[in-house]
Amino acid sequence: MAGPVDLDVLPDPPVRLFTRDKADALVPVLEAILLRMDPTLTRIRELRDLMEDQEAYWGSAVQEPINPDRDTYGQLLADLTSARASLVEDTDAIRDLGGQLKDADQGLVDFYARIDGQLAYLCWRRGEPRVAHWHTLEAGFAGRRALSDGPGA
Repeated sequence: MAGPVDLDVLPDPPVRLFTRDKADALVPVLEAILLRMDPTLTRIRELRDLMEDQEAYWGSAVQEPINPDRDTYGQLLADLTSARASLVEDTDAIRDLGGQLKDADQGLVDFYARIDGQLAYLCWRRGEPRVAHWHTLEAGFAGRRALSDGPGA
């Protein structure tokens, strides 16, 4: 019988790399997915607020059988679970396209790219007509630079 696999010697999983043009081609699809996510995000915020109100009022008894609002709270919880599942489906759709949803509220999506020989992210934000920024893997949105500012961009 073989021993355990040494994961340190396995190569990193392949990363799908994007050019600016390939990422730009996905912008209309991303806009549609994010538009579909809007009501779900709003509903999740509403449900959280309603649940927090119940929790503030009832405290630890919010789910106790003697609580007259227990069924209401249970329905809120079920609705929240369903809304989150819908959000996961949309997030998965973006990931299946090769993007990484970094912030659903702002509509931030990153795509792996190679810039000046280094692995980096092409960075797109909802409402932008095309992918026009990039940042290092470590920098995040705060480190966004215009593509024309990057070496090899």
